[in-house]
Amino acid sequence: MDYRHIANTVADNLLNYSKDESGWKMCKKTNAILACFPLSPLHPRYKGEGIINGSPEKVWTCLKPVPDGLRVKWDNNVKKFELIQSIDDEVSVCRTVTPSAAMGIISPRDFVDVVLVKRYEDGTITSNGKTGTSLGIYNSLFQEYSFKG
Repeated sequence: MDYRHIANTVADNLLNYSKDESGWKMCKKTNAILACFPLSPLHPRYKGEGIINGSPEKVWTCLKPVPDGLRVKWDNNVKKFELIQSIDDEVSVCRTVTPSAAMGIISPRDFVDVVLVKRYEDGTITSNGKTGTSLGIYNSLFQEYSFKG
């Protein structure tokens, strides 16, 4: 499987979504965040924006998807994170385990992600992925973080 190609395709699609200013409906806005969903039900995704005070490198240390990283310590939605295979400096295959939710109504989930951490010339850092479950890859794209210096 060409993980690099999968990861680059996902990153390109998500970069286009993030730059798209039309076709979105705002569902929540505060001083700190903006959350939107698409006007077309044919494109199930969402877009969120927020401001975090801190340098990109310090913020990235808290967010980056690595085993034994800080994210497992502060994110209650991540129970376990494992590196399955490092493809190169930017692309990896990872396993994320989430805890049960909604008082046990939603069982714990097991995801296998092809993750691309990409740095752009303008200072933007993104974590892009194509997600699957232990049953196989399905078409779910995510871009967890995108921020500029």
